[in-house]
Amino acid sequence: MSEAGGDVTVDADGAGAAPTYTYGNPDFTFASLRGNAVVRWEYTPGATIFFVWTQDRSYDDGVGDFRPRNSFSNLFEQQARNIFAVKATYYWRP
Repeated sequence: MSEAGGDVTVDADGAGAAPTYTYGNPDFTFASLRGNAVVRWEYTPGATIFFVWTQDRSYDDGVGDFRPRNSFSNLFEQQARNIFAVKATYYWRP
């Protein structure tokens, strides 16, 4: 196996009869951060309302270097996706 110009070349049996094949370098960096916050309020017995906030960020690039500090800072530079949800429940009693 050899690497040149961002491609990887593999010759499975060395100088034997099997052909060599080339593919792109599979290294990459992917970071993701997801967080949830839930507030539950029981405003009357049997009736509850939930307020939910979820935030999601992700970062990727074609470089497969292990650099946690850079990946972490790049992750917080990305646009965050915020989701807000409200759920209400009520239990009917006979």
